[in-house]
Amino acid sequence: MAEKIRILFLSASSWSMSRILVDEEAREISEKIYEGRYRDRFELYQYSATRPNDLQRLLLRHQPHIVHFSCHGSKGRKIVLARPGGGPKSVDQQGLADVFARYSNHVRLVVLNACFSNEQARSISGVIDYSIGTERPIGDKVSVAFAGAFYRALGFGKSIRDAFESARAELALTKMPRSRGIQLFIKKGISERDTFPQIDVSRHSSRRWLDRVVLKTETRCELTILKTIQQTVLVRRLEARSVRRRDSLKRRYHARLDGFVWSDCGTSR
Repeated sequence: MAEKIRILFLSASSWSMSRILVDEEAREISEKIYEGRYRDRFELYQYSATRPNDLQRLLLRHQPHIVHFSCHGSKGRKIVLARPGGGPKSVDQQGLADVFARYSNHVRLVVLNACFSNEQARSISGVIDYSIGTERPIGDKVSVAFAGAFYRALGFGKSIRDAFESARAELALTKMPRSRGIQLFIKKGISERDTFPQIDVSRHSSRRWLDRVVLKTETRCELTILKTIQQTVLVRRLEARSVRRRDSLKRRYHARLDGFVWSDCGTSR
């Protein structure tokens, strides 16, 4: 069975800043993935009022492939999470990249669905395969619509690149205001043919074909071995039968110069 794609959804909306629709965004992601053909391949873990020191604990616990932040972004180009008591806490740009560098063995995409987050996303792309950030302020409706369209495409088996373009096309189609400036950053060296998290149909088909070839080969070998065993058993049976028949004849007939002796009676004929 294929490993499921784990999505870690982290949100924060400080009471001292304008409220954002983090719960609506989480619901939109869940519903849009469920529309997809491959919905059973995804698992969504949701946490609200996320603090910076929660991040590594949740990365260790869930080992996600995708980490999605729904939060504010500051004019200092940093995402804003929560601090104890509900106040805002900005996250250092390099510090966030350093944390994700430690978990790059399983994290493949980081989505910073927040205003002014493109520089932070760019720095993350140095250690993580894919990252998404926003160059300018975006509205709540845009954030929710983009997230829904993006994850719906993933649920239908699209790759990160294709899902991102699909979401941008949908925003353009609906002409949502302040929808420009969402950017996808790709780590240097990632192939254009990378299909994460899309199912590689050709690879699985090749594997099934290889399994059939191996199975047929193994079956032929087993049939050959079985046939050889059967032939050996048959020969051994014939040899055993010949020996028994010879012994039986020896008991019944005793060859003598003057004729045959029947059984053990000692009379000649």
